Amino acid sequence: MMTNETSRTVRWLVITTLTAATAGMIGVSLRANYLFGYGFGETAERAQVFGWANVGADLWKVTGLIVVGALWRARRRLLAVGLTPIWLCCLLWGLVGAVGIYAQDRTALIGGREAKAATYKDRERELEEVEIKLRTIGPQRTVAQVDAAIEAIFARPVLSKERVRGTVGKLSANCTKSERITAEACAEIAEVREERAAAAEAAALESRRSTLRARIAKLREGGGSLAADPVGELFAWLSRGQLSVRDIAFGFPLAFAFLIELVSAFGPVGIVAYAEATRREKGVEVVQVVAMSEPLQATLGETRRDVIEDATGRVVEWIADRCRPTSDPTGVEVEALHDDYDAWCVGKGLRALSREAFMRELDVAREMPQLAGETRKVGSRYYGIELAYTKIRKLVSRRPRP
Repeated sequence: MMTNETSRTVRWLVITTLTAATAGMIGVSLRANYLFGYGFGETAERAQVFGWANVGADLWKVTGLIVVGALWRARRRLLAVGLTPIWLCCLLWGLVGAVGIYAQDRTALIGGREAKAATYKDRERELEEVEIKLRTIGPQRTVAQVDAAIEAIFARPVLSKERVRGTVGKLSANCTKSERITAEACAEIAEVREERAAAAEAAALESRRSTLRARIAKLREGGGSLAADPVGELFAWLSRGQLSVRDIAFGFPLAFAFLIELVSAFGPVGIVAYAEATRREKGVEVVQVVAMSEPLQATLGETRRDVIEDATGRVVEWIADRCRPTSDPTGVEVEALHDDYDAWCVGKGLRALSREAFMRELDVAREMPQLAGETRKVGSRYYGIELAYTKIRKLVSRRPRP
């Protein structure tokens, strides 16, 4: 019940906040569905056509439920039922478009992160293998040191009968010729050459290790060491392994799309319903009144003589004679109530009030202690009350109204 300025401020604060939030959701939904449709076009012109067609369907999704609800309240239910499938199709297509665009975007994002994380792990694995090989080779002389040792052996003099016959390299042509006197030295050179091969391999592994360490550092700075899908891993942990990261990666955009589309579809009609349920017509507050029962009819009958002389009493009498409680959510217009009241006054030989005076007196009557209940008024429509005789015969000759 709205009774003061504070309640009106709260009402407008709620309406403004919900409107802003819903408008934002609608904007997101429109943009997402436009992009989804745009992706269908093989040319720029066709892409524009598909994109704006999706925008039109999304606008129908946003406003269609309001139209259907208004037609249903206006008792044009066949038309409302006929438009409902169109709205449902637009809603479903909006969900498909939102899921598609969000899933595609998230897959691209997570895919890039996964590729970077996989590269980071591959480089770490390769670095570990290189270090294992280096530990297997053990400490070695450098290639330059080994080459120097080989040259020293080649330069070693060869003695024969206490005479210098030449150097190992010269006599054996650098160990390419088999000579008895240089065989021992060439065998030593062969061992040193094996050491040189190991030293060359160690040098190559050292170079590769340095390169890998630089790449790993760069990948780590770019986020390669981070989890590709931290949200998925968190929910997988919370589910105690019941859901995998891959399941969550597909379910997350689905839930997000449903959130956007449902808010954009049902938010506007919710705001309209809230505003209509809490508004006041021409300064008259929406107040709670009674759903009439048989004990109330008896109470009105007892008070009839006390109020028969004034206008309010006549309205109360009409309520007792011609109205009954109802749970029908559609309500009844004041025009229908006044027509029945007018016919009732003619039948009783009373002078009927004008429509405006009838509304004022009806609102006063609804505030009587005997009528405290659940019926309410929204605008010019009354809820919780209906005519006991719905088929009203309008009289041609009516008494003049004041």
